[in-house]
Amino acid sequence: MYNYAPEVPPQSKRKKTMNEASPSWSGLPDSVAKYRSLVTSPELCSTRSLIGCTEPSFFVCLRILPDPTPRWFVLTGSRRLRPVPSHPYQAPESSSFVTWHRVPSMKMARASASASLIDGKIYVFGGCLEDADSSNWAEVFDPVYQTWGIFNTPKMAHSINQSVVIEEKKVYAVDEEDQSFSFLPSEGRIWKSGKKDSKVGSRHDWCVIGKLLYCRATRGRILWCQPDELDWKEVKGLEQLQLYLSGTRYIFRRTSDKRPSKTNVKYDIRKISSNSAGNIVIFGNAHIGDPECVELWSAEISMERREGGEIWGKIEWSNVVFKLDPLSNSYSVDVLFSASVHL
Repeated sequence: MYNYAPEVPPQSKRKKTMNEASPSWSGLPDSVAKYRSLVTSPELCSTRSLIGCTEPSFFVCLRILPDPTPRWFVLTGSRRLRPVPSHPYQAPESSSFVTWHRVPSMKMARASASASLIDGKIYVFGGCLEDADSSNWAEVFDPVYQTWGIFNTPKMAHSINQSVVIEEKKVYAVDEEDQSFSFLPSEGRIWKSGKKDSKVGSRHDWCVIGKLLYCRATRGRILWCQPDELDWKEVKGLEQLQLYLSGTRYIFRRTSDKRPSKTNVKYDIRKISSNSAGNIVIFGNAHIGDPECVELWSAEISMERREGGEIWGKIEWSNVVFKLDPLSNSYSVDVLFSASVHL
């Protein structure tokens, strides 16, 4: 079978390279548990860190229907997803993660809360709906003492829609009314209001590279902006990717009698995130043929700023990373989480 993950032609020579920084990743599952390691013990991770042997691995959490239980995978050097041990009690909906390790319960029951890892502590905001007020709207977990503490913040009028950590020290969030806020624990600041995102359109999967925000928009577009401005602009140079994602395409596949046949393929983008190299990683489904078969493809996109301030993207690689077993009863695959972890 031919590889039919979207590809783009080589880009022209770059003029100015962006500063790259490792992304911050944050979250907390509904079971009110913090998790420290997906595939290794804390002792091994600590030892590897002391001798300078840590290296980034890219992990992906999938939900493969009809089984609702999330399953974790690692992206190998051959651009394939290999299964790793998964947590049996992870909630498939309204959850997020930091690392794998069970801890004491929070003081307030929360769902779809925003959680951020800053200076070794986990800050959790909202998620307690009508029971929330200024005295319990936010909590912080200290992993050294294994304790939760509640600190006073103004109660936000709406639920948090997106949140990221910028430069590993400041929480930046936008509520469901597109009002932006920021929180800086090191300076004892509580929420500070910022600009409102006034542009029409859906923006998902916010992530940070350096000091810029990136997100997934409609029709295969990737947008970027300065956090304090919320003036979203489109990443240039990805027209071929958008062409693949805007409709259906045909590929030629070898049949059992070795004759090529024309097969319909529909692409859609399902998730974007950033990796340790400071690049965007995207995931999408390829719906192939009739009866329909589903495959998960991925691509890594490097970013750079050109003269005039525009951001241009270049696809470094693209590949099918996971295929549903045609003999199983699985019919859909969705990416819940993806992130780089140093092991």
